[in-house]
Amino acid sequence: MCLVFVAFATWAVRTSDLHSPDAWKTVLLANIGTISAIRHFRRQVRRGRRSPSPSPSRSPSS
Repeated sequence: MCLVFVAFATWAVRTSDLHSPDAWKTVLLANIGTISAIRHFRRQVRRGRRSPSPSPSRSPSS
């Protein structure tokens, strides 16, 4: 998902006329979308690390 938003932002900036007065809107939307995607990706990675891995069951030593 993160890469899709980065690719979209790159496409939006490349295909727009950056010399027009409204170019800042395109760049702003592309940046906000990319930053949101990166934050979402980081949250998902952190959640994956927090989940405990199943530990093998130990038999009591006798």
